[in-house]
Amino acid sequence: MSEILVDNLTGKTAAGSIVVYGEGGTATTNLQQSLAKAWCNFEQSSSHTVRDSLNISSLTDVGYGLTNTNYTNSFGNDDYVAAGHAGRQASTATTAYWLFPTSSTVVYSTSATSWQGGYSISTSSGMGILDLFLALCTTHGDLA
Repeated sequence: MSEILVDNLTGKTAAGSIVVYGEGGTATTNLQQSLAKAWCNFEQSSSHTVRDSLNISSLTDVGYGLTNTNYTNSFGNDDYVAAGHAGRQASTATTAYWLFPTSSTVVYSTSATSWQGGYSISTSSGMGILDLFLALCTTHGDLA
């Protein structure tokens, strides 16, 4: 098996763009556009602790169930895609909860995103807010 060791890859047509061909040879993916530009595994519930992250400078406790992820390198605009993943209220909880980006409460900007943690209320169509033990988020877009 061959191995290529490089420090930098530069696109031939456009310096910042490299196309990768899929398994079938016809579908392509733009490598630069496909990479997550920020992600974070964090705890909302007490310490607002970052377990691991990429391009996250800090967390801000905005309120109950609300956390801002602050970016080390800002996005070029606020049209990026932010997706919250699974979470749970405590380390031993088995019920699944949700995390989603919110702009109605706090921030959805080039330098930070607000995340709302909560759960579905089983007796109605409502949603309850709470701090999560395991909060996971990913952000895709163009960096500035």
